[in-house]
Parts: sequence; C-alpha cells; structure tokens
Amino acid sequence: MRMVTKLFPIFAVRDLNEALRYYCDVLGFSEAWKWGQPPHRAGVTMDQVEIHLDGAGLGAPPGQSIAYCHMTGIEEFYQECRRRGAAVERELGERPWGVRDFQVADPSGNKLGFAELLDVSD
Repeated sequence: MRMVTKLFPIFAVRDLNEALRYYCDVLGFSEAWKWGQPPHRAGVTMDQVEIHLDGAGLGAPPGQSIAYCHMTGIEEFYQECRRRGAAVERELGERPWGVRDFQVADPSGNKLGFAELLDVSD
C-alpha cells in the first residue's frame, strides 16, 4: 500500500538570501537547510509546513508559485506579519467559502496564503 507522507511547494526565487531573510525575519519561518556551494537551494519550515526555495533557476521563473496554508491563530499571525513588514496582497478578512484569510507575496512575487477555517456550525 502506497502512502504520501509529505508535500512541499518549491518556489523559484531571484535571490536566495533575500528570500531566506523574508521568510524567516518577516513571516516567521525557520531556516531548515541550505544546499550547494554557494547555496542555491534552501528549505524553510513552520510547524508541519516546509517550503523549498530554488535560487538556481531550475524550475519555473521567479514569482510563478502559490501555496495556501490552513492554520489556527490567524489574527495574531497576521498582526505579526504586518508588524514585520510583510507585503500583504489581500488583507485579512472573512471569505464566503468559510475561511478567514490573508495573502502575502515574497520579494520574487511568489504568493503565500494563510487561512483559518470559520466555525459555520451556528
């Protein structure tokens, strides 16, 4: 029996160091690893989410990727991201599809959305 145990997006970035600073210092991810001499690929993590950053131009052009993360504590996380200077593309708000979410863009134009499911049991 086959089982997928992990999925991670790979974002093409124009400058790996710039991307690492943004993901770690602004969005609050942690640097997990770097690869290459000099480094041209890296991983950042937050809880169970891992994103790979490709600065070598091996995939799509920078700015072509979108990832969407479900989470809890969206309000506090949104305020932290704003305070650190995140490039917010869509402000925090309730959406008709049952989430409260917001979206940011990294310096290369890749988009990352964060959403918390609304309690619709009322």
